[in-house]
Amino acid sequence: MQSPEEDKRHLTFKQLEGATKMRNASAICLGAGRFLRAVLAPALAEIGSTLVIAQPRGTSFCDYIAKRQSTSPPEPSYEVDTVLPNGAVITSCHSITACGSLGVPEGREAFLRLPSELPQLRYIGVGVTEAGLVHNSASMCDLAQLLYACFKARRTDRTKRPPISVLNSDNVPFNGDVIKNHVLSCDFVANLSSGHIVFDDPSNDAGREEGVGANACSADESETASFVSWVEANVVFHNTMVDRITSHRHGCTQVPRAEPLPAKALVIEDLAGVLPSQLSAVPGVVLRTTPSRLGQDIQLKLRIANGLHTAMVYVMALSRQFTTDRCTDAGSLILPYLEQIFERDIVNLTHEIGIPRAEIAPVYSEWMARLQHPHFGLDVFFVSQNASQKLSIRLAPSIRATISSGIEAPSTFMAFAVAAMLRFLTPIGEQPRLGEARPVFQGMLDEIGTNSHADGAENSASACEGGDQPSDPAAWEYAPGLSVKPSTGTYEFADGDGLAPLLLRPLGRQGGPSVAAAVSIVSQVLATVPGCEPHANPKLAAFARDAGGLLHRMLNGEKAMDVLASLEPRRPLLLQPRMLAEAVAQEVDAAEVIDVHTHLFAHAYGTPLMQYGIDALLTFQQEQALACSPELVAQYLASSPEDAEAFKALPQSQQAERVWQALFVERSPLSEHCRGIVSSLNALGLAEELASRDLGAIRKWYSNQAADMFTEKVMRLSKIKYVVSSHSPFFAHVQLQACLHPPPRPPRYHAALEIDALLEGDWDSVIRTLSQVSEPLSLRGVSSLLSKCTDALQPEYISTSTPQMMTYSPTGIREREAELQAALDAPLKPPPPAALILDAVILPLCLQKQVPLLLRMGTRRGLNPPLGLAGDGVGSAGLDALATLCFTQPKMKFLATVLCAHDQHEIAVLASRFRNLHLWGCWWYSHIPSVIASTTALRLELLGPNFSFLASSARIHDQLIYKWKHGRSLLTRMLTAKYEELVEQGWRVSRGDIRRDVQRLLGGAYEEFLHLPL
Repeated sequence: MQSPEEDKRHLTFKQLEGATKMRNASAICLGAGRFLRAVLAPALAEIGSTLVIAQPRGTSFCDYIAKRQSTSPPEPSYEVDTVLPNGAVITSCHSITACGSLGVPEGREAFLRLPSELPQLRYIGVGVTEAGLVHNSASMCDLAQLLYACFKARRTDRTKRPPISVLNSDNVPFNGDVIKNHVLSCDFVANLSSGHIVFDDPSNDAGREEGVGANACSADESETASFVSWVEANVVFHNTMVDRITSHRHGCTQVPRAEPLPAKALVIEDLAGVLPSQLSAVPGVVLRTTPSRLGQDIQLKLRIANGLHTAMVYVMALSRQFTTDRCTDAGSLILPYLEQIFERDIVNLTHEIGIPRAEIAPVYSEWMARLQHPHFGLDVFFVSQNASQKLSIRLAPSIRATISSGIEAPSTFMAFAVAAMLRFLTPIGEQPRLGEARPVFQGMLDEIGTNSHADGAENSASACEGGDQPSDPAAWEYAPGLSVKPSTGTYEFADGDGLAPLLLRPLGRQGGPSVAAAVSIVSQVLATVPGCEPHANPKLAAFARDAGGLLHRMLNGEKAMDVLASLEPRRPLLLQPRMLAEAVAQEVDAAEVIDVHTHLFAHAYGTPLMQYGIDALLTFQQEQALACSPELVAQYLASSPEDAEAFKALPQSQQAERVWQALFVERSPLSEHCRGIVSSLNALGLAEELASRDLGAIRKWYSNQAADMFTEKVMRLSKIKYVVSSHSPFFAHVQLQACLHPPPRPPRYHAALEIDALLEGDWDSVIRTLSQVSEPLSLRGVSSLLSKCTDALQPEYISTSTPQMMTYSPTGIREREAELQAALDAPLKPPPPAALILDAVILPLCLQKQVPLLLRMGTRRGLNPPLGLAGDGVGSAGLDALATLCFTQPKMKFLATVLCAHDQHEIAVLASRFRNLHLWGCWWYSHIPSVIASTTALRLELLGPNFSFLASSARIHDQLIYKWKHGRSLLTRMLTAKYEELVEQGWRVSRGDIRRDVQRLLGGAYEEFLHLPL
């Protein structure tokens, strides 16, 4: 039975069982909110910070941690669910060393002792919303007391320490400046010199009486000035911007449920350069070290993400499309409409705030992808609140920027966005709640129609996020005191002081307004927006006439969605030739990829299958479950006096040191595999360690990377949708077990079954494997084992390499039953021929299980046998065999690639002739820029975008970073050249065309092929 002290450990900031030592903690998170735990806390953990989490009020999070410790492994942690667009959930665990609550007296006392117990304290995360950023709020006083405790703990400490960084996780503009002002001006700080200091709950009036309480302490008259001076010199209040849609797991409010991490989930201003550079390598984190850059980020978010959100929700609300994810409905006009607004209006911010288009287009592309996430639809009425304010800060700046650019007038689509907002704000019918302290108005939805644009299913009225999901779909409350009643076609809304709805009210009277009246009142509403005065600006007056005309139509019987349809938002936005290169680069960079061939295993498989780290990148260990980097070992041995056998006998760490010294210190890393390691390490934030050629420092950094967190970081850096991982039962016993009893796989890992040993003739490995699972030592035993592996793995395909110049002619043995049975039961020595293995085992298995066969053709094993796996070479594929397979098996799908350059032309022609053949990647030795470029050029000329551009064949997770970074760069150059050729020949290209082609080349064509009916 726990002692009372142990029972309160999770409330009083005691080191939790199994946690990292308390004295090593470098971060305190003041707040336990879901957003802080989904974004800021993981970012700090990824740079090696150990976390202490302080819950300001209540004990719910602390109780959650205590419950997890009683049922989970000893290391204390909390969970975060990331929901992928396909609905799959990635659950990550984030370690903490201690937690506690300021809501209990012992917890508050322990909280204020933390600075004296944490000599490494460097970061204070603050989870304070806008409501807490006010003078003398409890949160600001808590932070002031914590910083004062730091001041006291360090005032006699002469150790040189980096400044304390205060980082907020809410979106109040320039929140660091705001927090600093409130901390230094709060009553607690002002009273320091009075000698009446009380460390107590700021909300407890009794505890705030002067000189009262056990925790009161005295100070001299200069204490306030000394503390303020110390804060100015030793604390940096960083301005931040945050952005990640986050709710909670169904049934457990303590587990954040979040969308995939956006590129700018956390932007931190670090003008003093006090934050470690590695923080900028954390996915989703951006450091801004120059003035005005954060302000530009805020403007990008307001005008693009927030502006487009604002442009869509009012027309969707009026049209009874009640959640934002309805924008993906078949036939919906919303996405084309938003693209028109972005391309015609929002892009003009480049002229106003000096940001090149190359920086704003990725923000748009990412936001459009986030908007279509089917599991994070927002209630459009919830988003529609405070419309006049949103007009002022989200839409009006783009209107003004377009006019100021002098290039063109604001588009009719922007005029429609404003008109739809004002239609939403127009009171219609009786207004029984106008007399309330906050005026509440009633509006009218468009009637349900039969056309494809305007009708919205009533059963879609519930919201995934934002607003309460209604138990009765006929009505729900989307904000306190504001409801929607689709059955009566009405909704309630409030809008600041109510000025805009009051101005619009005459337009909602029965019979509808005249055009002149609508234009006049639109002008009056626009005049309330700072910087928008239609009477003084002819271009704004023209815009008001456009918006007024559209509003007139919507108030005189036309449905909002029908008015939008009349503007033809699907008109293609054709690019100017000068914009092609930029557009291609942006679309290639933004696209997620499907890596169709790898040897990567998820963290759940454990070592030795799951591989990452610098030693794995530099070496290979043939006795392990899979090879790692034989290419670098081969490079090293080719120029080293060291014997291959002597090198293989060394421990992996010594092998890595010798390869590093020879290929990275004594030579420049010019080969693609060496350059790739440099590229990967640089992307991971190890530029300084690379510059100093410090292998020890790189190893130290890797030692702090948890496997599951690291692999997810790599996936995000590489922008991987998922990888297909080869499982080879004949390679090693641990892989055999992984094939027969695979652990649950995360959504980013799909499986393939690899059977190289069969066609390559490695019968010793086959016989050893069959013996281990008590299968007959025959083709029947092989067939039985592969069937069991297929059932267990559910692979996307069965994969095999083929020896150079493989031949195949159908044996027809399946039509001769007695001969087939004899062949299946015959001993495996002498080895059966490849054609018999295909006809008796592999092809029947693929057809029975409805699984494609992936061929990696042209392998020349054992070119230099003493090098082991590093001694393989390149051979001719023998593509007559592939042509025969495709022709004789028309109902079976084949995916294929070749190693040898002179086979590339022939296999591309084959793919253009057989619909059951799909070309993929540049495999193994062909995965170098020069070969990728020539192969891709050939395939584009013969196949268009109907192939899979690249596959990494990565064996170590870190390799994904450089293989896809370099691959994207190549694809950008090649597609740009092709589109420029098309334009020269009279073809016009839209950004949508480019996006579609890129997505097909980076995985879409692969998925289309898998689903293709034959």
